[in-house]
Amino acid sequence: MYAAVKPLSKYLQFKSVHIYDAIFTLHSKVTVALLLACTFLLSSKQYFGDPIQCFGDKDMDYVHAFCWIYGAYVSDNVTVAPLKNGAAQCRPDAVSKVVPPESRHYITYYQWVVLVLLLESFVFYLPAFLWKIWEGGRLKHLCDDFHKMAVCKDKSRTQIRVLVKYFSSDYKETHFRYFVSYVFCEILNLSISILNFLLLDVFFGGFWGRYRDALLSLYNGDYNTWNIITMEVFPKCAKCEMYKGGPSGSSNIYDYLCLLPLNILNEKIFAFLWLWFILVAMLVALKFMYRLATVLYPGMRLQLLRARARFMPKTHLQVALRNCSFGDWFVLMRVGNNISPEIFRKLLEELYEAQSLTKIPPGADEI
Repeated sequence: MYAAVKPLSKYLQFKSVHIYDAIFTLHSKVTVALLLACTFLLSSKQYFGDPIQCFGDKDMDYVHAFCWIYGAYVSDNVTVAPLKNGAAQCRPDAVSKVVPPESRHYITYYQWVVLVLLLESFVFYLPAFLWKIWEGGRLKHLCDDFHKMAVCKDKSRTQIRVLVKYFSSDYKETHFRYFVSYVFCEILNLSISILNFLLLDVFFGGFWGRYRDALLSLYNGDYNTWNIITMEVFPKCAKCEMYKGGPSGSSNIYDYLCLLPLNILNEKIFAFLWLWFILVAMLVALKFMYRLATVLYPGMRLQLLRARARFMPKTHLQVALRNCSFGDWFVLMRVGNNISPEIFRKLLEELYEAQSLTKIPPGADEI
């Protein structure tokens, strides 16, 4: 099992230059790793056996395959009996009686859980994949040398001068496209989170509302209610009906009681994912509101830079940034997040000195 998930540890390794912020990383990288780990776990037959196991006398390989392909069902009126040890089981009378077709609830999702988790992992990774392409290694080019030259002050000063020259040049259009591309990926993150809520609710039939009640009961220590609700969403036993030709050519109906072992794991996995998806969606929404605030309030952008630059004098910072556009500010902040605050302050002080020696051009842009 460890060999199967070991590549994920390399995927989550911290790099010297971060092109994603913390919330972007949680949404598009950590979530993907969790979904892939759940996929590997559910598809590990050697740990959990066959996904469906039916009781019968003969031809059971055929019965297992038939019930797996065509699906098992439970009654809409199935009841769950709590046991003394806090577990739950289907009542014998609920699975032994004939269930009319109109009262059958087929467990259509069971075969698709692994594929849906895999699809979700691809969809959640999409914004990170797009940003990695659009970013084009710009931050690595600007910041990577600082991590390699941590001990050499002379080389560090040289690299600061290179950055001063870079930010003194006119890259406003390039930086604006850089910013718009990143915001598009953030909007995509938020859209994916909302779409994920709708997808899971349709896929499991009221998943979010049911699991809210289940987790509240678990928090209150009511394990019987937890078992009852999770058995409705992820039943552990079901019936399967199969037709076989008799000696005279007429069809004989055989029904089997089947166990669904993977649902024991599904109920735990999706309880965790319920909490994780809501947490990530809330963080992504807050980050989007923060991004709107930085667009609408120039003073906030200035204060964010001051905080990163160890509260450099405001007048000096305004002079250093008097020819910076909004896109320049965004790239400058991304650089500041990838180098130490001391070096970042030195960079802004060098920009201040460079801007102090130049005349203010008419119509100069400000952040």
